[in-house]
Amino acid sequence: MFYDAHIHNRNAEKGGFLVGLENEPYFEGTLSNDDVLKMQNENYIAFYYVTCQEITKKLPYKFLKFHPRRERYNKNQVLNSIGINLPKCVMVDTLNEPYWTAYDYWEIAKAYPKIYFIFSHAGGYLINDFIKICHFQDNVWIDFSLTHTVLGHLGNIDKELVYINQAIKYALNASFKNKILLGSDFPFFSQEDVYKYYDKLGVVKLLNNNFEKLKEIIK
Repeated sequence: MFYDAHIHNRNAEKGGFLVGLENEPYFEGTLSNDDVLKMQNENYIAFYYVTCQEITKKLPYKFLKFHPRRERYNKNQVLNSIGINLPKCVMVDTLNEPYWTAYDYWEIAKAYPKIYFIFSHAGGYLINDFIKICHFQDNVWIDFSLTHTVLGHLGNIDKELVYINQAIKYALNASFKNKILLGSDFPFFSQEDVYKYYDKLGVVKLLNNNFEKLKEIIK
């Protein structure tokens, strides 16, 4: 039994953070904003995906997802949108090189210290910068979705980018280990494989506790 903090559709988890997906391209098996909002309950929190058309609007949602690479908005637009909406929790996709740096994300989190942030994917190739941010910025949580699968190959020694898995193992034993979440990015990647990766590391209980703690804080 496990929670999944980064999913675009329900699967085998017992609860999680459901993330809507809007605009083009459309991916089969993913849920829209309307879909995830309807599915929100005591086990699932729905994160509303903010499109480029909505970046300046006041939105009636407590949980927002920003995807700078897909929507092509800039840091200041995201800063302003968060200021307008003051959500309880913000999820931000961190794979936006070369247009955003790790310190752009850190600036956003520092600007709103009372809002909780989840920096999804923990920066990909920039993973070391994002575990540093998680360490020093109290309101920042991270998941390693996509990064541990595509770059780290879930610890496959014949394919892995070694420092990715080294950074994940370090983070899971560091002083900020209680701010790390299990995220699979299902259905883009195998949720079962991600679960097995963390189970082999012996940290599923830790990650479950982390999810429950954050969900209780922000609900």
